[in-house]
Amino acid sequence: MRLLTAIGCSTLFASTSCLFVAAAAGPIRVPIHKNAHYRQNTRARAYKTLKKYGHHRRLSPRDFGRQPVTDVENDVEYYGVVGIGTPPQMFKLDMDTGSSDLWIPSMKCDHSGKCARHSRFDPSLSSTVTELKTPWKIAYGDGSTVSGHLAVDRLEFSEITIENQLIGLADRESSSFLEDVVDGVFGLGFPSLSALVLEDKKDTEARVQGPISNTVLSGILSHELIPAPVFGVWLGNGDGEGSDANAGDGEFIFGYWQVQVDGVQLDGIGDLSIKGDTIIDTGTTLLVFPIAQAKKVNKAIGAKSDPWEGWILPCDSNQEGSLDFWMGGSMFSVRRRDLVREKVPQQAGWCYSAVTTTPGDTIIFGDVFIRNNYCVFDVEHMTIGIAPVKRHS
Repeated sequence: MRLLTAIGCSTLFASTSCLFVAAAAGPIRVPIHKNAHYRQNTRARAYKTLKKYGHHRRLSPRDFGRQPVTDVENDVEYYGVVGIGTPPQMFKLDMDTGSSDLWIPSMKCDHSGKCARHSRFDPSLSSTVTELKTPWKIAYGDGSTVSGHLAVDRLEFSEITIENQLIGLADRESSSFLEDVVDGVFGLGFPSLSALVLEDKKDTEARVQGPISNTVLSGILSHELIPAPVFGVWLGNGDGEGSDANAGDGEFIFGYWQVQVDGVQLDGIGDLSIKGDTIIDTGTTLLVFPIAQAKKVNKAIGAKSDPWEGWILPCDSNQEGSLDFWMGGSMFSVRRRDLVREKVPQQAGWCYSAVTTTPGDTIIFGDVFIRNNYCVFDVEHMTIGIAPVKRHS
């Protein structure tokens, strides 16, 4: 059966929008913005993924390339804009299914240093905020951290308002956050993954005169802002191609939150002998495979391993056809044109591959996959539904 989604994302011309399905009146559109100054930075995005999952120290230069990874401004392609407080203070946030918490910089974060490029939340300007003394801290796989104190305030995005949302106010950020175009993180993962812990929840709820939502997802569900605990994501393509945001093309095939890839083909033929557990993560950009599998896929698409740059392929590589993945008895594809990234510096005619390497055992599908497939996350049943996107001819 076809599933109506609670959130969906699509690109129409140059803009992207995210959808929550609410009442019978139809979906509520929650805008997701494409960074107008976006610059592809394949090696930095690959390295950030490895750091996120704690694998970067296990990767040898032979597998990733010896050229130092340089972070650049504007290598974040999509972000959402949300309002916090009354009146709302606006923030650009990373919509991330790989984490669960909502955090933004506070006024205590050094505006001349690590928070120089970011908007900061000013509690004195909000009539609905309740600041708490409870500390919090998130440590990422690379050892970088963000920490601060908790607050409760009003959260707004599009037509959705959540009263008494728990928010992490970041007083300190590691230097790795300095170049991010986003101000913070809008986690859409399971509440059980949350690092924001409210010590005296009953006392705090008495202070704010109402129930507190620990995560955005729990807030949406507890306030019954959508009829079912289900949301979907589709990012669209940067080439301005439109799509039907409300439906994939074919039946949704469901698996557990961590889906199983049963096989990989190129242009629907052959067998690359690849299978394994696969995470679908909106906070990741590329297609990430264990080392041996990444070699197979890159070889199949005509890429080579460069000792300095990692996996690269000719910019004029065959961009017709697709890289195909079998899951749940159905095939889901990524267009070959989406596997060719930005040009390699000082190597005329060569571009970076969207297929990269992890020393871990799990496959990770990021935005490259989500642009080509409509993904629906069912929180209640802990499953993921996937359908190929319906493209305009």
